[in-house]
Amino acid sequence: MKKKFYKYITLFFSVIFLLLNGCEKDFNTVIDAQIDNIQVASVTSFNKIIFNPSNPSIIFSIKFLSVKGLNNVAINIFSPSNKILNNVPLELFDSGNLADNGDTTAGDLAYSNKYLFSSNFENGSYNVEYIITLSDGSSKNIASQHFVYDNGQNNITPVISNVIVDPDTLIATGTVTILTSVKVSDQNGLSDIEKVYFIVVKPDGSTNNTQIEMFDDGDASANGDKNAGDGIYSRLIQINQNNIKGTYILKFTARDKAGALSNTISHNLLVK
Repeated sequence: MKKKFYKYITLFFSVIFLLLNGCEKDFNTVIDAQIDNIQVASVTSFNKIIFNPSNPSIIFSIKFLSVKGLNNVAINIFSPSNKILNNVPLELFDSGNLADNGDTTAGDLAYSNKYLFSSNFENGSYNVEYIITLSDGSSKNIASQHFVYDNGQNNITPVISNVIVDPDTLIATGTVTILTSVKVSDQNGLSDIEKVYFIVVKPDGSTNNTQIEMFDDGDASANGDKNAGDGIYSRLIQINQNNIKGTYILKFTARDKAGALSNTISHNLLVK
């Protein structure tokens, strides 16, 4: 009986030891902690970066526990618009060359490099993908990282104008397609616009507050937008004989990446 008791006690403390030691790694988002003989310990972690004109570089780093079979490490940096900032993958180094690539200690299995951020870069959430190339030539995504970038410029609220609802009076005996569009301007640039939308208030005054998104992508067949990137956001909607008759109110708004809302413009849509 005593032997069984001591056996269970030993097993209990062994499990506790494993749990405690298993919580020491500080991952941001590790996709695969171990590939073959390559094992990730951590990636650099920061939630928000504010542009610093005296030191505009951001250092990216990933640390390994083992690197057998590793050929090189690189990153791709994606903007809030999901565009890659770097023309080619940015290689990371374990060289100890702090001035050139931000790596502090050679041979410590921490690979680093720095990338110059500009005050002209858009505000918002950036994504970094860490890619390893193995000695056999194959490449794999091994980790990702997310952070918010503030370019240090004063945020200016967007402005909307020139709302169009065409037609805005109709007799719904069948399905009618209606073009909605609105002009959006932002002194921080159109890339600072996160979303343009309208909310529909029914003739009885009720609304579910659903934000119907509008687009500036030049896809005329899908949403009626003629030219991509011109600041005119559009959306096609349909009304048919099953819709409640009366006056609908469409409330148009734009929101930027700092969360600032534009003025709201309401436009009536009469369905007979």
